[in-house]
Amino acid sequence: MAKPKNPKVVIRLLLKHDGKFQIFANKGKGSHRMIYHPDINGKPTSMPLPFHQGKDVSPGVLNAIIRAFDLPKGFFG
Repeated sequence: MAKPKNPKVVIRLLLKHDGKFQIFANKGKGSHRMIYHPDINGKPTSMPLPFHQGKDVSPGVLNAIIRAFDLPKGFFG
């Protein structure tokens, strides 16, 4: 199971893994960011990322990101 991470660290890890990831600040609802990748298994994929000050992203959301973007199982540690 992924360990909770700061949202900025999550974004940094995704961009380091693949430069095609895009992060949109004004497409999510409230204090969320939208993670977008143009080619995951042949189709574009996007997912909201909670971006609250002082709060880490929960393990459940990190595991959902791993599944949605077809990342390695222990990607977030």
